[in-house]
Amino acid sequence: MGNLLDIPITTKEGERYTSKLGIQIGASGMQGFRLEMEDDHIAIDIPSRPDHLFLAVFDGHAGAGAAHYAAKNMVGLLENTAEWKQYLREECASIKLLGDAMTKAFLKIDEDLRSHQENSNGQDSSGCTSVTAIVTPNHIICANAGDSRCVMGTAGVAKPLSDDHKPHGDSEKARILEAGGFVQWNRVDGELAVSRALGDFTYKNIELQPHKQKVSPCPDITIHERTPEDDVLLLACDGLWDVMTTEEAVNTIREIYQSGEQDALKIAEEMLDLSLDKGSKDNISAVVVKLPGAKFGAESNGGVDGRRANRQRARQQQRHE
Repeated sequence: MGNLLDIPITTKEGERYTSKLGIQIGASGMQGFRLEMEDDHIAIDIPSRPDHLFLAVFDGHAGAGAAHYAAKNMVGLLENTAEWKQYLREECASIKLLGDAMTKAFLKIDEDLRSHQENSNGQDSSGCTSVTAIVTPNHIICANAGDSRCVMGTAGVAKPLSDDHKPHGDSEKARILEAGGFVQWNRVDGELAVSRALGDFTYKNIELQPHKQKVSPCPDITIHERTPEDDVLLLACDGLWDVMTTEEAVNTIREIYQSGEQDALKIAEEMLDLSLDKGSKDNISAVVVKLPGAKFGAESNGGVDGRRANRQRARQQQRHE
C-alpha cells in the first residue's frame, strides 16, 4: 500500500502526569499505518517555575530526528531566553513575556537544529511541526508552527488556540512566493504539506530572516485567560485532525468524561483509537489535559474500557451479519 503498512501498529507510547498545579495529563502516541513513528511529545512542569506546566506535540516528517531534538531541548532553551528570565524576575510580569519567550525558543531550536543536522553527515534532513502550550495558574499560552493543533473546551464550546499553517492560506502563500517558492498541489514547491515547521532546511535560505522563509519556524501566539468553565485542553498532531474537527474532538472528550472515565491517559489513548477507526493513516499523538471544569458521569457507565468493549461487540456483530 505505497508508503503505508498493510496493518497498523497500534502499540501506544504514553504517560500519566500530575502537575504541581494538581492538573492531570495523559499523553500518548501511536505509529498507526506509517512505516515509522516520527512524533514526540512533552508534558512537564518547567523546572525554574514548577507551577507552570509545559506541553507539546512535535509531528515529524522525513524522519523523526527534528521531533526528538525539539522534545529534548525545547524547555531548556525556553528557560534560557531573556524574556523568560525577565518573567521570573518581575513580580507582576506581563503574560506576553511568555509568548515572546516561546517564540524565541522556537527560533533558537531551529537555529541549533541546523547545526545539529549539518553535523549528521547528511543523515538527517527532517522537520517537524510544533504545537506547545504553557499552563499557568491563570492563563494558557499556545505557540504553534505547522498543522498540529491546540484546542480547548470552555463554557460548553470548543475554542481553537491555534491556526493550521497550510501553504494555500493567503498570507502563507504570499510569504512562500516572496521567498522564491511556489505552491502546487497545496504544497510548498509541490512537496511539503505545511508552511511552518522546525527544520526542513531544504526550504530555508540562510540569508532570509525566519519570518520570511518559505517554511517559517515562527509560531503564532494565543493567550487564553483561564476560567472555572475550562474543562479540557487538547494538543494533537494532524493524524487526529485529519479525521476530526475541533468541535468533534472536544465533544468526544466530554462524552468520554460522561462515560465515567477520569484517567487522562486512557482518554488520550481513546482519542488515538477513535482517530484510527475514523480512517487516519498518519502517526497519531495527543496530549489531554483535564481542567477543573470537567464534569464526569458515574463510574458505572464503564469509562474507556466500557467503550472499547462496546466497539468490540459491534465489530463481532458486523462479522456475523
